[in-house]
Formats: sequence, structure tokens, C-alpha cells
Amino acid sequence: MTLLFREEPQAGTLPVTPVPATLVRGGTSKCWIFRDEDLPADALETDRLLIRTFGSPDLRQIDGVGGASSTTSKAITVAGTDRDGTVHYRFAQVAIDKPAVEWASNCGNCATALGLYALHAGLVAPTGEVTRVPILNTVTGLRLVCEIPTPGAQVPAYGGRRLDGQHYPGVPIDVIFQKASWSSYGAQFPTGNATDEVEVDGKRYRATLIDAGAPAALFEAQDLGLDATGSEEALEALVRLAPQLRAAGARRMGLPQDLTSIPKVGIVGPPPTGATGVSARMISMTALHPAIGLTSAVAVAAASGTPGSVVQRSVVPAAEAGLFIHLLKGKTALALDAADPAEVSFQRSARVISESTILVPSD
Repeated sequence: MTLLFREEPQAGTLPVTPVPATLVRGGTSKCWIFRDEDLPADALETDRLLIRTFGSPDLRQIDGVGGASSTTSKAITVAGTDRDGTVHYRFAQVAIDKPAVEWASNCGNCATALGLYALHAGLVAPTGEVTRVPILNTVTGLRLVCEIPTPGAQVPAYGGRRLDGQHYPGVPIDVIFQKASWSSYGAQFPTGNATDEVEVDGKRYRATLIDAGAPAALFEAQDLGLDATGSEEALEALVRLAPQLRAAGARRMGLPQDLTSIPKVGIVGPPPTGATGVSARMISMTALHPAIGLTSAVAVAAASGTPGSVVQRSVVPAAEAGLFIHLLKGKTALALDAADPAEVSFQRSARVISESTILVPSD
């Protein structure tokens, strides 16, 4: 039998660019962190480099550093720090099924990773027993603070905090979102309403369209014939419908309709029997999120204190302050400064996995 092979360029005919990068696990995501000085000055060339680096649009991302899921196909580019010590960065969601990069969103888990990286890379010096690392997404305007234990003013290499959705522990990091900057496109409720109706294929669904942490379209699970405490298998219908829900929500919110990262799409409902808080299932790009992104959790928390929102109608309040969001696996706890919060904070963890040089082919 004769095998036919496509002729490939000879070894050495295609230049390969070495690019320094650091891989950090932040929360339930992995994020490759780059320095702007190591990337092309042209924005389109940076997009091309990231696409090739991650191995898209191969769904397996075999010839790249991506992990074939939305939570492992993420990057941050760091410009440096300003005179106030704030770390300036951009977040990139690298598409898996197409050659595209989206910069218009936030990622709280990657922000967690950036907080630890800033100490690890010497961008911020440790001060005392706990170091505050302020960070700014220069695209969306989101400002966050990461609080990281630095005993003896030393940068921790490892830690013992393990949370639901994380098999191994990491360095404890508290991440603080504030209302003053968590809306990327202006108003927290772009339509001015706590609840709107979104039409898809002639059917109308109730949703809370909110811009907090990141733009999100939160639907009442029962309205879609679903259960917000359901398993991954039981929510396949949501995964199939999510692109249409996202596009319809984007139209109502005045957002670009061609993005797969925003608005975040999810369903909410009452918590499991006997529990407090709220249940949520979120879509991350084109798949069910294994846990929940921090920005989506901020959206749920912000809506929880708004009378008439789909979240507020589902919440079972607890005696103590704060909110539990029940997920596919376990739950996440949020600390709120008020029932209608102006500040939301999370306990997360992170670990620096690798300091690397990625060899990126020019093709």
C-alpha cells in the first residue's frame, strides 16, 4: 500500500520565535502570563501569535499550550506597574474552535493568578505579613485587589488552601471586586430593568441582564424547563441554546453580538433542599463551566440584592452575611458588604506552575 504525504517545509525553513511566559493556576483556571515587551507591537500580530501559541483552531490544541477547554485557553499580557503600584494588564480569551482572540471580558481566576505572579516576578514587593496587589484591566477598566499572605515579607511558593473545584491546594489569595469599576460598559443594568424578556425562536424567557464583574445574561432555570441543581448531562439543552441566548442578550444590552465570551450565560434557581444561597450553572464560551468564573459569581451576587431579579427570587437567605452559590461540584462562598453589595470578595488560591520559553512557529 502506498501512503501519500503532503510535502512539508524542510527543517529550518520556518522561523520559530521564543516567547517567555509563565503558567499560573488561578482558582479553577490556568493562565499563561506574558509581558507586553516580549510580544509584537502590532495588535493583530499579537493575536496571531497567541492563536498559534495555544494551538487553535484544533479542538484538542495538540500543537500548542492550550488545554482544550475554555478554562485552560486563557492568557494575560502585563504592561507593568504605574507609580501607585497598580499592575496594568489585559485578559485574552483564546478561542478553541476558531482562530480568534477576545479581549473584551474579565476573568477573576486569571486575575487571581496575576496577583501571585506580580509578587513572583518582582512587579510588586512583599510588604509585611499580607501584601495587597492592586491590578487594572486596561481594556475593561476593572480594578481588583488581591490580598496575599507574605509571612516575613517573603513570597510564598506554595500554600494549603484548597477549595471546591480545585483538587490540589495553593497559595491563599483573597480577591476583592468593587462596584465602582465592575461594570465594563457603563450601567450595572444596561436596560434599566431588573428583569427583561429575551426572545429566541419565538419563545420569551425571563432574564436579568447585568454588567457586574463581566456582562451576564442570567435566566430563570424553570423558565427554560431546566433545573439549576441539575447534572452536566441534564443541561445539554442549555449548552445547545446558549449561543442564541447570548446573542439575544447582547442585543438587549447593546453589546457586540459576535463574541463568545460575553455576555456570560447561565441559569439560576433555588439551592439544594435544606441549603441557603442560590444554585447556578454557567456556560463558558461553548461548554458548561465546571465551577463558576469569579466574574460570573460577581454578577450573581450583585443581582442577588436587586428586588425582582431572577437571582433575588431564587435566593434562600442565610442568617449570616454572605452568599453561597451552589455549583456542579460543591459550592463557592462570597463575602458581601451588604445585601445589595458594593463590594464582593472571594477566597481563592493560586500556584505558579512553570516558567517557560514557548517556541512559536511563524506559520
